[in-house]
Amino acid sequence: MAAVPETVQVAVRIRPLSEQERERGCQSVVTQPSPDGARLVARDSEEFVFSDVFGPTATQTEVYERSVRRLVLRLFEGFNVCILAYGQTGSGKTYTIGTSFDGHLNADSGILPRALLDIFKVVNGAPADDETETSYRVLCSFMEIYQENVYDLFSQRNRYERLVGIRETTAGIIVPGLTEVPVSSTEETFRWLVRGASCRAMAPTSMNKQSNRSHTIFTVIVRKRYRTAGDEKLTISQLHFVDLAGSERTKKSRASGERLRETIQINKALLALGNVISTLASIGSIKSKKTFVSYRDSKLTRLLQNSLGGNSITLMLACVSPANYNIEETLSTLRYADRALSIRNKPTKAPSANSSCTEMEQLTLTVSHLRSENERLRRRISAELKISQDGSNNGLVQSRNMKQLIAQNRSLHGQLQSSIEALTRNELRASIAENAIGRMEPLVMLEPDPLPFSQEPQTVEELRAKFHDVLLRYRNEVDALQKRPKIASKSPVLRYLNSF
Repeated sequence: MAAVPETVQVAVRIRPLSEQERERGCQSVVTQPSPDGARLVARDSEEFVFSDVFGPTATQTEVYERSVRRLVLRLFEGFNVCILAYGQTGSGKTYTIGTSFDGHLNADSGILPRALLDIFKVVNGAPADDETETSYRVLCSFMEIYQENVYDLFSQRNRYERLVGIRETTAGIIVPGLTEVPVSSTEETFRWLVRGASCRAMAPTSMNKQSNRSHTIFTVIVRKRYRTAGDEKLTISQLHFVDLAGSERTKKSRASGERLRETIQINKALLALGNVISTLASIGSIKSKKTFVSYRDSKLTRLLQNSLGGNSITLMLACVSPANYNIEETLSTLRYADRALSIRNKPTKAPSANSSCTEMEQLTLTVSHLRSENERLRRRISAELKISQDGSNNGLVQSRNMKQLIAQNRSLHGQLQSSIEALTRNELRASIAENAIGRMEPLVMLEPDPLPFSQEPQTVEELRAKFHDVLLRYRNEVDALQKRPKIASKSPVLRYLNSF
């Protein structure tokens, strides 16, 4: 293979004019004088030379074969590799990287699924004659940086429980708790890629219908175990695919509310990245003292610390729009990419460890297994708690229904007592009335039989006096009945009985 590049490689891709730009009447002001050359001219005035330049007609296959494939294969030599896409929003970064992959490989698939194909061709391919005892183990992880928070896109927890932190150790920057999934085939890795991509933060803007609102890093870890001179060795190398969110101008994107807050955080992280690139590019010309690089200004720059100025082989894919409407953003991207060409890395192979690393490999497997078991138990406990809460809610509903039934029972019992009291009074009133009628009836009956009160005929005054005496006794009994205590509540039954 060719010599390992010691500086950051930069490839520029010019996308075609979009339909919206054509409707606006935009003109292409970024040209490539030679179809296969590494030179481009912006606005007929500024000229740039990069490692590779791809015009609007370049295919995904051409971009991968010319600039990416050779770096991917360096992974099996023990080198760390980083490929990052940089540029304005809507310039084709996600399309080029391929993080929006839908699981079906075709001509429009980006460099990420194509790289996975090459990786597993080597991993699952026939071993070479001199590497008959070589074995590989591949793991992958996927994380995003959204508003300066790092999320694990492979985690099965909810959005807020996917937050992970960043730690700095003697070995470099690590992300404790990040899910690393063991994969054994291209199809399995594709499924994880599609699953993780579906969880990233995306929202439409006036410049991009499917704008990524976060920076994402997809990592492939290759553990190579081989035997030399009777000793078992282990090397670990990593390949990072970094899909940066595009820089935006609020005047063009018309962002407001949550979109505006996202834009501020995106531009803040990209500004910190630009400052790091400028500082690293100027280190070679400063002879006096060591220059401080502000990696800590953003979580994005901290995670890319090993890729920019570290021991990694780095390729920057600068994606630009050729439209004169976006010429200021395009020139800014090209200038940053030109500075990145001056960044010197120190690519070194990952040190081979002895057989004691086999124990580390086993411990890694144990940790992965325990994390999976912990996640399974977490889901089981969550399901049981949900069932318990549902049961308690049902019990609460039943308790409320019971209280209502008791209240209704008490109300009906009171109504029944009122009805009984009313019936009793009516019965007494009817009994008094019957007695009065029984006393009055002999006085008014005109039968020939003699009257029981006297054997002699009675005068009108005597009958009137007897009637008055009977009525007085009846009134006294009615008054005594009305003075008895009554039940205060008036039920429908009582009102019905009193209406007679």
